[in-house]
Amino acid sequence: MGSTLGAAVVGGVVGSMAGSALAGGMSSNKDAANAKQAEATAAEKEAQELQQKADAAKAKAEAARAAAK
Repeated sequence: MGSTLGAAVVGGVVGSMAGSALAGGMSSNKDAANAKQAEATAAEKEAQELQQKADAAKAKAEAARAAAK
């Protein structure tokens, strides 16, 4: 359940950041649009890293449960 919750939180953050980047992309200021795109890319990378940590924690928990049996 923890992994699912973490993925939902990460997904919400990435969705929010991507939405902001898209809204910023419609402005006439290309520098601002590029900055928003870079921010969205960084958020996506962070989300991937967090998901990998969540997956690793889940695997560790499953291994601990298996060892306890």
